[in-house]
Amino acid sequence: MPAYNAPLVRPQLLQKGVPAYLFGNLNMLQGNTQGYVTQTAIATNVATVSVSINQGPTPKVGDLITLWGTAQQSGLFNVTRVVITAVSITAATGAGTISFALIGTNQSATADTGAFLTEPGETAETVTLNYASQAVLVQAPQGDSQFTLPFSVSFPTLPTAATVDLQAALKDSDTWTTIVPGIAVVAGSSQTIGPFGQVTLQRGYLYRFLVSALTGTAACVAKIGG
Repeated sequence: MPAYNAPLVRPQLLQKGVPAYLFGNLNMLQGNTQGYVTQTAIATNVATVSVSINQGPTPKVGDLITLWGTAQQSGLFNVTRVVITAVSITAATGAGTISFALIGTNQSATADTGAFLTEPGETAETVTLNYASQAVLVQAPQGDSQFTLPFSVSFPTLPTAATVDLQAALKDSDTWTTIVPGIAVVAGSSQTIGPFGQVTLQRGYLYRFLVSALTGTAACVAKIGG
């Protein structure tokens, strides 16, 4: 998502059952892809499978792949939701190769049969110090003034250190105030707080994430569930 820049970037409206991405994004309009596996290979812990697409769009780097039914190396290539690292598909035929990380014994391309499915993967957003996310407007449920929502702040590219705060405002033009400091924290190149949590919020507010401290280079995906 674009960085916070009111009034050019208007707040999102949180919908029930639909995560709102404040850092990064997920293409919810892209469908899954299915097809067959014809060969499997692995070199230096990188697997490459030859595939033929039956239906769906061409997968892209960062999407998730699941394989089943292959037999080589006792089913080593049967994986669940592994991140795709390389794609080479001929659009006219739907045939080509997909690569992903896999620990195993080197094997040249060998005939193998199975099936695969790919799902759209999240795209991380590069963040910098004092980088604020797009805002989200929460339509609170009827009843009590407080409500609890799930959130996730993860770092596909881990910095040496980082602190992400949760901020709130009554209007998009108001001064933003930190209400939960350190809702996600990275220290010593390891995430020590997060990625998943729940937070109790007040109705009628706008919310956003702020990178209040950062050492190193970071790519982040942050979302709030409706």
